[in-house]
Amino acid sequence: MANSHGLKSNIVKKQAKARKLAKWKVRKDHAAYIGNENPQVRKNQSYKDRNHYLENKQKFPKKKLKTKNVESLKEQGILDERGFFTKGKKKNFETKTMVDSKGLDFYGMPR
Repeated sequence: MANSHGLKSNIVKKQAKARKLAKWKVRKDHAAYIGNENPQVRKNQSYKDRNHYLENKQKFPKKKLKTKNVESLKEQGILDERGFFTKGKKKNFETKTMVDSKGLDFYGMPR
């Protein structure tokens, strides 16, 4: 059915290739970059989703600690008694690693 319009097949193929390239350029122009995601995830996600994600990311402020004093952070309830964050990452603030000073992780198991 590709040749029902009377054109030679090589011309039809060139036209199809040109349309495909133009379509890819349009997609590329409308792509919103949202950070360090891999190309496969980005291709599977629509422009609208990427745009919403980017807008939401810019809207929310970065989570910064009010102080770097360990004692006051423990009083505020941000850190537990061993120095681990109570919410979010299971990371120790004092040692800056995933284990505390005794070599035990967040759950109290040796690593």
